[in-house]
Amino acid sequence: MGNNHTKVNRKKDNRKKSSRKVIKYKRRPKAAAFIFAIILIYVVGFISLYLTKSKVRTYEVDMGALTSDATFTGIALRTEEIVNSGYSGDINYYKKESSRVKVDDTICTVDETGRVSQILSQYTKSDENSLSKQNLASIKSMLNNFRTNYDGSNFYDIYNLKTDLNSAVLQAMNENIIANLDSIISSTGSQNLFQTIKSEKSGVVAYYTDGYENVTTDNLSADLFNKNNYKKENLKSEDIVVAGSPAYKLVTDENWYICIMLDQKDISAYELDKKSSVSIKIKKDNIITSGSFTISNKDGNYYGIIGLNKYMIRYANERFLDIELTSTSNTGLKIPVSAITEEEFYTIPKAYLTTGGNSNTYGFICEEYSTNGDKTTRFVTADIYKSNDNVCYVSKEDFTAGSNIVKPDSTERYVIGAVEKLKGVYCINTGYTTFKLVDIIDENNEYVISKKSISHGVSIYDRIVLDAEKYSLNQLIY
Repeated sequence: MGNNHTKVNRKKDNRKKSSRKVIKYKRRPKAAAFIFAIILIYVVGFISLYLTKSKVRTYEVDMGALTSDATFTGIALRTEEIVNSGYSGDINYYKKESSRVKVDDTICTVDETGRVSQILSQYTKSDENSLSKQNLASIKSMLNNFRTNYDGSNFYDIYNLKTDLNSAVLQAMNENIIANLDSIISSTGSQNLFQTIKSEKSGVVAYYTDGYENVTTDNLSADLFNKNNYKKENLKSEDIVVAGSPAYKLVTDENWYICIMLDQKDISAYELDKKSSVSIKIKKDNIITSGSFTISNKDGNYYGIIGLNKYMIRYANERFLDIELTSTSNTGLKIPVSAITEEEFYTIPKAYLTTGGNSNTYGFICEEYSTNGDKTTRFVTADIYKSNDNVCYVSKEDFTAGSNIVKPDSTERYVIGAVEKLKGVYCINTGYTTFKLVDIIDENNEYVISKKSISHGVSIYDRIVLDAEKYSLNQLIY
């Protein structure tokens, strides 16, 4: 009986122990599930806030400058002399367009009988006078330039292309002919059948006239800039020349001008009235050069006159040139306009500024009243963002409007309250917005240029908010 009783008691004890274990096992999952649910809710909420929160657009401040490029169509003016032919007949040219010639160089010949032209025509048709790879490359380049710079409003460009192509082909053939001219003449016995026209001066030869040869910087007029009225006569497109008519043209001076039309808006925007020299880019082939600059006012029109001493030969065959007037402004911290904001600051007369005790810390002497009504003064350090000869700009966080300050060594008092706005940016290096000043020295529609190394100013590599109007001072960003 005793043993049975003992076994029964053991079974009861085991059931009790087992029961206690089951109870503990069931409670733990509930607590864990509760904690897990809290964590899950927190994570889901955090992710939701992150996904729905608008992204902060930032900008890293760097050094830079504003470059303003104004595009104009200019007229090229050179010292040009038209040389007339003294003979009538078939004309053949032997010098390349826009090439240099010296005195007594053969420019062209005039065949008064037509006999030489027949001989040269036969030679032209022969395989010996086919276009070279260099000639073909030149023609291809001419076509590519036309396609790149084509303007549908200027129909004269199309006709000029046709004559230029004809001239290029004739030029290539004539180069081969002139190289073999002596042998051709001796083999045909035609020494006395044509007249030779030689250069009387050195210069750059051109084979067109357009009526602008006598235009100078002193007789500019607005109608000269109208490309629709422009007519260019290509001399090489004519097979026959009449005595007394133009045979070729010679440019005798390396100095030349590009003249542009201006209005008062252009002059003000690019401060052209303050410039004596300018840098330009000729858009045809992106050549950059510089020259003297003056402004001429004639009949109520303004003309910009750019004096050049380079590249005349390169553009000797061009009358109109599209150029960019390049003006590089001050260098400093380059900041987007959208990042600029304003904050208010107390303006306090500079005469009230003093130092505290034996320190070099600047601040003001504030007048206060104790709880029992006694008047006291104490020195309050001020965070001075900016100052000039008259006032200090003090952070509004340092003082309360209506506070009295005392002028050093005087009984004069000033009540703080007047405010002015200063321009700056919101810097977020610390994770919340802090205001930093800018001192704008140049600007356009997209960027401002600020001086660097100013007190309380923005610095290079600072991270600032790009959309300043969406934020406020001391706003938490991260």
